[in-house]
Amino acid sequence: MIVYKLQQPIKSMNDTEISELNLDYDALTLGDLRTANKIAAMVSENNLESFNNTSLSPRLNSELRIGIAWAAALKGTKGISLNDVYQLSLVDSMCLSENALSEYLFRG
Repeated sequence: MIVYKLQQPIKSMNDTEISELNLDYDALTLGDLRTANKIAAMVSENNLESFNNTSLSPRLNSELRIGIAWAAALKGTKGISLNDVYQLSLVDSMCLSENALSEYLFRG
């Protein structure tokens, strides 16, 4: 499990302040890809049908990487929900995207 300290704490929907996320990438299953894709669609101007992974590797899609990181956070962090992803600062969103890339998608 990876502990990610948020640059800016978020207030979860259950009114808890969260200052760090526990990213449990090892707990992710194929079913969590649906959650990651849903989050990608939520934070993107595009919808799920417009993402064409035949022309672009899913690993290069920053919105999907945010979704993967948030799905891992949902697995490891108590008190957060799917919609709490909207509370992330832009810098935390981008850092989580990079974290998913380096710590999960291209780990050795």
